[in-house]
Amino acid sequence: MKFKMFSFLLCFVFFLGFSQEQDLDYIKQQVEVYKTRDTTRVNLLNLVTKYYVSRDISKNEDILNEAIDISKALKYSQGLSRSYTNLTSFYVQRGDYSKALKLALKTKQLQDSINDFSGLIYTNSSIARIYNHLDKSDKAIEIQLENLELLKENPNKNMEAQVHFYLASAYEVIEKYNDAEYHYRAAKNIAEKVHFKTGIAIANSSLGILENKRKNYKTAITYLNQSLDFFKNNNQKANVAHSNLELAVAYANIGRVDDAISANNNAIEIYKEQNNFKNLKRVYHEQSDYYKRKRDYLNSSKYLEKYYKIKDSIFSKERVSVIEELQTKYETEKIQKEKDNAEQQVVISRLESAKNRSLFLGSVIIAGLILLTSIFYFSRLKTKKKAELITVELKETQKRLAIEKQYRDSELKALKAQMNPHFIFNALNSIQDYIVLNQKNLASDYLGKFADLIRNYLHFSDTGFISIPDEVHNLNLYLELEKLRFEDKLEYTFRVDDAANSDTIKIPTMLIQPYVENALKHGLLHKKEHRKLEVSLSKISDQIIECIIEDNGIGREKSRAIKARKQAQHKSFALKATTERLDLLNYGREKKIGVEIIDLKENNTAKGTRVILKIPILK
Repeated sequence: MKFKMFSFLLCFVFFLGFSQEQDLDYIKQQVEVYKTRDTTRVNLLNLVTKYYVSRDISKNEDILNEAIDISKALKYSQGLSRSYTNLTSFYVQRGDYSKALKLALKTKQLQDSINDFSGLIYTNSSIARIYNHLDKSDKAIEIQLENLELLKENPNKNMEAQVHFYLASAYEVIEKYNDAEYHYRAAKNIAEKVHFKTGIAIANSSLGILENKRKNYKTAITYLNQSLDFFKNNNQKANVAHSNLELAVAYANIGRVDDAISANNNAIEIYKEQNNFKNLKRVYHEQSDYYKRKRDYLNSSKYLEKYYKIKDSIFSKERVSVIEELQTKYETEKIQKEKDNAEQQVVISRLESAKNRSLFLGSVIIAGLILLTSIFYFSRLKTKKKAELITVELKETQKRLAIEKQYRDSELKALKAQMNPHFIFNALNSIQDYIVLNQKNLASDYLGKFADLIRNYLHFSDTGFISIPDEVHNLNLYLELEKLRFEDKLEYTFRVDDAANSDTIKIPTMLIQPYVENALKHGLLHKKEHRKLEVSLSKISDQIIECIIEDNGIGREKSRAIKARKQAQHKSFALKATTERLDLLNYGREKKIGVEIIDLKENNTAKGTRVILKIPILK
């Protein structure tokens, strides 16, 4: 048991940092500089735990709690899963198995909901480590072997190496050293293939500890010195201390007691600096033994006194399960003690009759049963009340979210109700201009097209979504009508790739038309000739449609100047309404509609405007 904690620290380091060597000092600096509470900070906080795990692991709890708070506020599920996973491992390393087990079960529920396969592997490993600490290594081995089977279907060298490490640790606890060596070497081979130097050093340390247990002390010294050099060069103080501790064991057992004392002193200094009382207890006890071997009883007594002082001041949780089990055990032992005292009094006095003695013992047993029943009842009652409180909070949250959704939907419908009359008014103005200024005998034909266009927009406005072919058809009708205002001095083209031109692909209605309208009225209307407009739609991924609207108009700077002169006569509504509608459509969505407007220039002269819309495909 005395070697178990170091093995698990090595596994914890391996768990956090296998995939690639990184500049941990740089990441630490980025965390100190980058303070924006967004997904980037969440990822940085999770990465920087690798910096502290081999230096000062106690800082990781606050770091991970901050990452959890930000992830919850942003509803960032992946970040929350990663933070929960790392915090579970932290609790396991600290020996707080009750917290670790509760958090592990909560983490698995989240990972199941988002199909986080790698996260599930990590959490299973944490649960296995808890079993290992509680001397249930057979159960831990069973879980890790299942993980290896899962990895055959979903290969991942990172996770495979970690699972080999945990399996080796579990076999080591039950003294199956050959199995442990096999899995340590399997992890080391993977680390060597991907050039993960920290992983190689950790594997050497683990093999050194294993050789100490096999009493192959010279081989152990070779492994431990290899890892110690790496840990020193990379300022991994916690691992330096542990390597010195294990070197001291090997030195002492081959008669190099002075070297053992020196190595142990190095470990003591680091553990004192980090307030690591758990490991200080062990090194003080072993230092006392080393001085005793030298017959230096004064120093031996001094370190033995330090050992007992720490032992009396800290509460060890190495064999703790859960709080309820402790309470039940305490009450049972208390009853047993009272029973033993009563029996001793009966034996000493010999004044009570056999009948009275049986009655007394029966009373104690009944009292014990009543006490145990009461503890069980109040525990169940407390759990039930907690569950009821959680249910009430959940219902309140669901009601609040439903009300928010109804409010957003109402806002969206109101805005669409404004946009539709606005579009109809502009289209009628175009027809009116044609009737007044051009041949009236063609008005009927264009009024028919206008009626088709309005009927289509009103229909799709109710549904809230439209297919790409229908959107292109409606835009074509609209541009035929608007072409009247330009006296046929307008060229427009549509480019739609085959992947996007499908009735199964849906996007929000009335989304592209306002940007086309803006290109005509603010870019091309003020140009005398060679007016060109191009609308292209393409599918750039399984989830995104890209729409590019490009004109060769006067540009935004000249348009703003003209607009400023006409400000008193007319205020533009279309783009303002579209902006507000985008905010409502994007509310609460992970994938948002993106808009980018680019001024096209040549030799510092405006050559038009390009609008790029990136539209998530509606499910």
